[in-house]
Amino acid sequence: MDVATKIYGDTLLIRLSGAVDTSAAEILRSELNKIATQKPQKVIMDLTLVPTMGSSGIGKILMFFKSLDSMKSSFEIKGIHENLYSIFKAVKLDKLFPISPR
Repeated sequence: MDVATKIYGDTLLIRLSGAVDTSAAEILRSELNKIATQKPQKVIMDLTLVPTMGSSGIGKILMFFKSLDSMKSSFEIKGIHENLYSIFKAVKLDKLFPISPR
């Protein structure tokens, strides 16, 4: 799994690529913590290149969202695969932040 970031004005784009399994989730946690310290106003996470994600990866994204929310920053996910979208909806993450499938 790789994490790439790019800034567009007041928006920070995070592009993940590769499967997010348990070991990758720890890398993701570390990278997201670094991003949170930058206190971005708006964050968009692009999951177009993420075919699968385990519950630990979903948990790391939820913790990241909570840290952004406490800073009054906005967060959304774009490009999510249908299978992941179903899981995110099942655990009602779509009620917390916008999620756009491909």
